[in-house]
Amino acid sequence: MPRSSCSSPPSPSAACSGARVARLAVLLLAVCGAGGSRPPAAPDLFDDIHARVRAAEATRQTIRARFTETTVSSLLVKPLISEGTLVGAKPASLSMTYTSPERRAIVMDGSRLAVTRPDAGTGDRFDVTRIMKRVNHYFVNATPQDLRKSFKVRAFVDPAAPDAYQIDLVPTRSQIREGLERLQIWIARDPLLLSQIRITFAGGDTTTVKLEDAEVNVTLPAGAFVVDSQPAVRGR
Repeated sequence: MPRSSCSSPPSPSAACSGARVARLAVLLLAVCGAGGSRPPAAPDLFDDIHARVRAAEATRQTIRARFTETTVSSLLVKPLISEGTLVGAKPASLSMTYTSPERRAIVMDGSRLAVTRPDAGTGDRFDVTRIMKRVNHYFVNATPQDLRKSFKVRAFVDPAAPDAYQIDLVPTRSQIREGLERLQIWIARDPLLLSQIRITFAGGDTTTVKLEDAEVNVTLPAGAFVVDSQPAVRGR
């Protein structure tokens, strides 16, 4: 029977998977620049990066990039590597189209998230309002000072990747640690754009998303982020 909303509760395993997908999508949205915050002063490297990235984001409305996603999990025999295309738009829209190893699509309109698997004829819908609210509070609308109240923050240039700044965020609040153990962000030094993000979930599983060939302020197709436009799919 088709499921077109999240009114029917998913199984516990589907809910857990959906929560991780939602966190990945929302965190990607936050660090890709589809949000904003107050410009801070810049007394150290992290504050300086934050201020300059926010200034650059003010001139950006959309983004399109190729991505490679690597998932490492205790449930997998070997890492799962997926590829596809990502597009995002302010204020809070994101679409990830996976082309390998299986076709899959994640579409978020700011309050709802749809995951579809056309080859399997399955999919799910999730309400991400609560996750969006928490990410907006702890990330999107946070100043460097705010972030330091919730995370141990370290910013540096990794000698192994000198073309990017690396920002390491380890949560200190138990509420955040329930779903997130560590967040690592790589920002290209030129043009100050996200190049990679690694999320370590509670329990140690990781998802790393690397962006390539990123373009900003591109024209995106109408309806790219309309969740209800996704094909009706059979629930699990």
